[in-house]
Amino acid sequence: METLQEKKAKLFGNHVLTITPMKPDGSIDEASTRSLVDFVIDKGVHGILTLGSTGEVFAMTEAERKQFVEIVVDQTAGRVPVGVGVNDSASDVSSLLAKHAESVGADYIFTTGPYYHPHGAEGIFRHIKYIGNATDLPLMVYDGGAGIEISLPLLKKLADHLPTLHCAKLFLPYPAKIAMYEGATDGRVQAWAGHDQMNYLMLRYGAKGMTSAASCVLPREQSDMFEFLQQGNVESARKIFHDKVAPLNAIAFANVLQYPQCYKRALKWMGVIEHDDCKVVMEPIDDIRTEELRAVMEIIGLL
Repeated sequence: METLQEKKAKLFGNHVLTITPMKPDGSIDEASTRSLVDFVIDKGVHGILTLGSTGEVFAMTEAERKQFVEIVVDQTAGRVPVGVGVNDSASDVSSLLAKHAESVGADYIFTTGPYYHPHGAEGIFRHIKYIGNATDLPLMVYDGGAGIEISLPLLKKLADHLPTLHCAKLFLPYPAKIAMYEGATDGRVQAWAGHDQMNYLMLRYGAKGMTSAASCVLPREQSDMFEFLQQGNVESARKIFHDKVAPLNAIAFANVLQYPQCYKRALKWMGVIEHDDCKVVMEPIDDIRTEELRAVMEIIGLL
């Protein structure tokens, strides 16, 4: 049996935030999901994080969430670590989803604070601690997800009371906060980048890992960018960011209710998934966005 520290030590690098491939009727497309998993692993991602905002988790049923996790873990087959988002305003629901993820072989859990009602620090603390205590898996918390900031004092309190807490991923438009996490928690909480348009900057500020929706489409480039920065090769990492990543994200990541379909459409054009459908609550992309998405993919060499 792996110790908690051994489980934490496996988590590093570029973890792709997977889209959730769906059929036109809104059900999960298992064949496309398996194709996507193989694609990103073959192209060099260091890990997979399922059921985040990119995966439309907030629009999925609990049964769909469990089904998707089971498919991803099965197809990954231990090749890279798999994390599972268990975001929900109900602590009991998140806890049950975390236990399910652990039972089918996931490697870590990811959560934001409770988001239906605004909560103070104590409510966020109780919610995250409850989820973290539900399993023996490492926990990643979301700083800025659903608009909920995890303050540095709250992050320290979580670290003081939750041994499974491994890292915090930053979504706020404040890359320099990355440099404050480890100092605020006496080195117990790693800083991870978590905003596609700012991941490069966050890595420059010292993030030890990153999560990225764009890695569905640019998995090799994002992993190379991460590895170059770890080696101190800033010029090579910068070139990848400005030549490949930034142009794609400028078109695809501009609207939180549309970017999953942008990446799905890109993957459909690339032959990785069969459909680019999203859940009803998501906003479709129009002809101009589609035209510009195709143009930028041609410019950066994906089509």
